[in-house]
Amino acid sequence: MRNRDSEPDQIVNRRMYLKGVAGVGATIAASMGVSASDGDYEEVVVDAYDSVTYTVGSGETLENLLIDISAPHAKFYIRANGRDWTVRNIGIKGTWDDDTKEEPFIVNVSSGGTGHVENFYWADGTAPFDKQRTYGGAATGCYIANAHSGTLVMENLNLQGFSDNGVYGSSPGDLPSHPSGGGGNGQVIIRNSYAANCAPAGFRLGSDGSRLENCVVTNCTRNYWGFYRDTEIVDCDLSDTSQHGDIVVSDSHWDDNATVTVENTYFERTGKHGSKGRVVGSSADRTPRTRPDQVEGVPLTPEEAALGSSSAEPSLPSNGDDGTRDEDDDSDEDEIGADDRHLLAFVTDTNARNARYEFTAEGPVDFASAPYDSPSGGNIEGGPGNDSIDEANGAVHVNGLTGGGFGDAFTVEGPITEINIKQPDVMWAELNGEQMTPEEIVTETAGDAEDDSGSEDENDDESDHPPNAIVIDATETRDTADYSFEVSGSVEKATHHAATIDDGDSVEGTAVKGAVDDSKDAYWFSGDITDFWLNGNAFVDVEYGAE
Repeated sequence: MRNRDSEPDQIVNRRMYLKGVAGVGATIAASMGVSASDGDYEEVVVDAYDSVTYTVGSGETLENLLIDISAPHAKFYIRANGRDWTVRNIGIKGTWDDDTKEEPFIVNVSSGGTGHVENFYWADGTAPFDKQRTYGGAATGCYIANAHSGTLVMENLNLQGFSDNGVYGSSPGDLPSHPSGGGGNGQVIIRNSYAANCAPAGFRLGSDGSRLENCVVTNCTRNYWGFYRDTEIVDCDLSDTSQHGDIVVSDSHWDDNATVTVENTYFERTGKHGSKGRVVGSSADRTPRTRPDQVEGVPLTPEEAALGSSSAEPSLPSNGDDGTRDEDDDSDEDEIGADDRHLLAFVTDTNARNARYEFTAEGPVDFASAPYDSPSGGNIEGGPGNDSIDEANGAVHVNGLTGGGFGDAFTVEGPITEINIKQPDVMWAELNGEQMTPEEIVTETAGDAEDDSGSEDENDDESDHPPNAIVIDATETRDTADYSFEVSGSVEKATHHAATIDDGDSVEGTAVKGAVDDSKDAYWFSGDITDFWLNGNAFVDVEYGAE
């Protein structure tokens, strides 16, 4: 049966669950008896600041429920653990409005067993609680435990608006060095499902044999993240990624040699975190599906989910020509160098490791593939894995890293105003295929400006700032950190080293308070830093005389 809880601390969080998943049944489980006859469902309205908990054990079924969490800080929890269990026909109505990091829905399947999640709707997602999180509050759509070692089949999901993944399913692939220990490497199969507007990923998998089948994912920072090991994507449409890529492989911290194999799937951009990982296959040539009603069986309302029905009118993916969208093709190649459009490349020798660069431009910047290889034979191709393109204050700021004889490339329209290469002994820049110094590139592209004198005045204004800089950088850790500091002189926000200026960060006199979330903040200051506080995972650089 269900339990009602007034104290949220009674519910295990992710870290506790990872350490003690085998004991969850004894800790919070109750015998299951929640079901409804065909064509009917039970509606549970959760009061404000209250919660309802359901636990599912081996051989048990939880079904035909509409859980209404529309009241302020109303919550639900579902814990499914064991083998041969089923959670189906569950509709969640209302938005999770708490900024406390939680996993309302945690599942685990024991070795040799099978678990099923079917017809699960939670499209109201999580509520934004600060300007650092683009896609909502602090809940996960569904979390798959590190210990998962069986087979989990998830079908007809509709998950939208989560800041910690629609399905967080990579933990079963955790490496032995992970703080939670090596994962159970259980298989996760997600079929006929939809995810949108999620960060850091719509669907995130990382155990051998895990795959997406006939799914649509759109407008997530990573539509699909193959975090570890070997996973597959079949008959899916992944489009309009908001940041890193439609398909992203590996992780910069764990740097596992992850492989994502693609079959009859539409995608636009790929990305890679770390030095390893690859995407095998190319995009299908078709118009992608982007809506939940285009996927077979996906519930469009919580009521449909609770009834086990769907009004979707699916259109199956066509068997497009998988080879027609080769990522190495560049139909605009012959336009590079014409007028104010340039190919800017950062190339490394074979000794380079994590060589970083950044540049600023006045016009549009896009990822590109150079029509030639590096001197050591490596590809020169930009992409959202380790590279980022951000716009702020009328300028475009780009950060990236590469190495091992490979390179990154971008098309740039208009003047390039600043280039910073961190390791010039192993990396160099090229403009339209010609090696140049950063200063030469800035000079060469300066003529693209409509009014050189205007640009010069702008630079003069930009240099009128305090002499020292502090940079709080979470782009490498890809994590969140809160910070505050005080200085003995003056302080102001800056775009130094391609940092962004965020309205959520505050400067009051000599005191600063802010946050970074896979982003970078910078400040000009005079005098000394008299107090500093950081909570999270970020790099901090202080530069005196940074001008």
